[in-house]
Amino acid sequence: MIGIQVTTNTMKELNDLEQALEQAKGDDQRLEALLALLLRYKEDKFVEGWNIGNQALELATKMLDRGGVAQANEGLATVLWKLAEFSSSIEHFEKALDQHLGLGDLYGVARCYCGMGIISGTLEEYRAALEYFQEGLSAARRANRLQLAATITGNIGHVYFNLGRYKEAMECFKHGLNFYEEINDALGSGNMLGGMAGVHAYQGEYDKALELVERAVVFHKSVNHRRGIAVSMMNLGIVYQRMGKLDKAKTEFKSALNYSKSINLKIMEYDVLKNLSSVCASLGEEEESAKYLKLYMDGQKEEKKRSVKRKNEQFKQRQMIREIRSR
Repeated sequence: MIGIQVTTNTMKELNDLEQALEQAKGDDQRLEALLALLLRYKEDKFVEGWNIGNQALELATKMLDRGGVAQANEGLATVLWKLAEFSSSIEHFEKALDQHLGLGDLYGVARCYCGMGIISGTLEEYRAALEYFQEGLSAARRANRLQLAATITGNIGHVYFNLGRYKEAMECFKHGLNFYEEINDALGSGNMLGGMAGVHAYQGEYDKALELVERAVVFHKSVNHRRGIAVSMMNLGIVYQRMGKLDKAKTEFKSALNYSKSINLKIMEYDVLKNLSSVCASLGEEEESAKYLKLYMDGQKEEKKRSVKRKNEQFKQRQMIREIRSR
């Protein structure tokens, strides 16, 4: 398993934010400190982020601070998505989206559409995912937020990849990579390289795939991006599995599972469990395969999927109403 080193600067930043909350005087300072801490926690401290996000939402609501309410809902949506609480995450994204629209904040609108697209893609609702990403891409460009636009383009690439549209997927990933290399963004570059590696792996170009996954790991480690590291570890297992190196694949998947558990990244746990079940079945380890499959299914409750689908339909209806009113 790949180890993580938390830099002194990162620890100091976190300590400073927590100290600022403790020393806050008055509601204004406290809300500012809560939102800053939520922004930090949503990267890798998801349970803590949920707690802080609820405090921020309660305080912002009491203060009638519309911007604070929007930020709190968006932060809660992000941590809930990473905890695989998809239904609750969609609810908070919808609320944040409505609030950002009311405030005319196109950047916030784009972020919410992006998050909702990610959840829909995770639940294999690819048409809805593409619709959300296209709306987010439009908002990001109108807000002149080119970095977010590149991220969403990469997300569209992942949807195309899952639909087997490999040429279009690769075009999206290359577009994103070119942008991120120009601005020297290690995280974005790592994400795009991982997507490109997937395309190469599914086209049987395993040497290229392994090279790109290894490069992605280096990028993600350089910025201590834990989700990126977990994804790269899982991707390495997928490449080995497609190469027929099943024992190596199982080792990588188990490392990815242990790592995802260590940072409480539920959404990755479920993806890895699905892959572990598959590779164990290929190895003839039926009992172990069934164990991982059950754990995966327990985390992917059908009622959650149905709830998100219902909310997607409700959201589309509200969008239609907004469009009619704006004419």
